[in-house]
Amino acid sequence: MATVLLTAILFSCKKSNPTPSPLQTSKTYFDFLINTQWVGTLDRSGYQYAPPCCIRVNADTTIAVYAPFIFLINNALQYADSIKGKINSMDSLPDGRTKIKIKFNYIGDVEIYITNREQLTSNYPDINKPTPFVAVIFPKEVDVKGSTWSGPVMTGQSATGFAYPDLSRVIFSADKPVTIYTRDGLYCADNDKKVVEMGYSQKGAMVFFYGFDETNGKEPRYFGVLLPSGDKMMIYSGATEARLPYYTQTTPWYGPLGVTPIIDKQ
Repeated sequence: MATVLLTAILFSCKKSNPTPSPLQTSKTYFDFLINTQWVGTLDRSGYQYAPPCCIRVNADTTIAVYAPFIFLINNALQYADSIKGKINSMDSLPDGRTKIKIKFNYIGDVEIYITNREQLTSNYPDINKPTPFVAVIFPKEVDVKGSTWSGPVMTGQSATGFAYPDLSRVIFSADKPVTIYTRDGLYCADNDKKVVEMGYSQKGAMVFFYGFDETNGKEPRYFGVLLPSGDKMMIYSGATEARLPYYTQTTPWYGPLGVTPIIDKQ
């Protein structure tokens, strides 16, 4: 009864007080959005698994979505590492969510819905199309410098070792922007017996780095997106030599099929 009474009082106050203009409401909410980062995944259609994405909101009312996009344009595949869009409108919905309309390059009009300033979903105006991306807010800056990461230990279906073996133990050096790699407690070395070092860079929740295949001497490039906890990282690689799950595998040697790979901070 108390809840019903409180709700009734709030609604009556809304009716008696002047309603804020949409511009004022949007501006206040946009102040919250400026420079926020959101981390999540794209729709899985056309991929081995749902690839990670990072969304950044800029002060000039533009939004960028960083992810390994693949588009079919004029019957030809076109690859892009990001799409960018401009906020056209922002509205508060009766259920408490905020609806934002954006026009992106490549994919056109998209509607974004934000719940509790924490969860973000998106839709095309055409409901028959798949959801472009889903994400949650990334609340803090996390520096991978000086940390060690690895995939989980594989179990079942005769699989042994670590999932995502290129990254079975990757160390982000505390001294310089390079990664080094260990296997069975030993540093990986090249043919000249020098410890393998590969450059990396980090931009907010995004990490750009290399894996290492000690068996074949390959160094596939990886795209990582940190999760809000700061101790897990979603990964993707478009390199054909990357040892990641693939549907033609009868045994999932490199990790669970169809599941976005995640490595853990050790």
